[in-house]
Amino acid sequence: MSKKGKNLESMEFWKAIEQMDFNGRGSKAAGRWLVEDSGLSIEQLKEIRNVTNRKASYMMRLLNNVTGVGDDAFSDVCWQIIANGQEAYKNATVESTQEMIDNNEYTESFAYAFHEVDDAIEEAKQLSERNKQLERIEQIRKTGGGFDQKLVAAFEHADNGNKGKLALVFPELFGHLVD
Repeated sequence: MSKKGKNLESMEFWKAIEQMDFNGRGSKAAGRWLVEDSGLSIEQLKEIRNVTNRKASYMMRLLNNVTGVGDDAFSDVCWQIIANGQEAYKNATVESTQEMIDNNEYTESFAYAFHEVDDAIEEAKQLSERNKQLERIEQIRKTGGGFDQKLVAAFEHADNGNKGKLALVFPELFGHLVD
């Protein structure tokens, strides 16, 4: 896979999609595999999600003349084409997609696999915010003096109920430190 901040090359993208195995695992397990077992960084997960969204949007524009499905099922078909891999994506036409619809050769949405990615991104963001707050508190402890230092001391000696109250009033210092 590409390193952080670099573009995900097309073959690497399609390899990840194939290894997710949506058709074998279903959306939740495919998403969990991507997040937990693929070895990809948060930045790479974001990139795969974003590329997949762009490809799904492209499919929706390309195939908007199919009939016999509502908007939701049409979205499912477009996402299914991506889940079916690079060849299916490259060769998708209105006719081949209409055949998929007529033969009911799609399932509810591959897009749901990316909810797992969104959850992982949110968890990483919260962890980062928590770490920033802990670093800020450590900096306050070291530099000494002032109102912030007294707040940190009060927080450290407070029970959980009062820690929650301090977090509400001073979210910039304690917001991510209390559940």
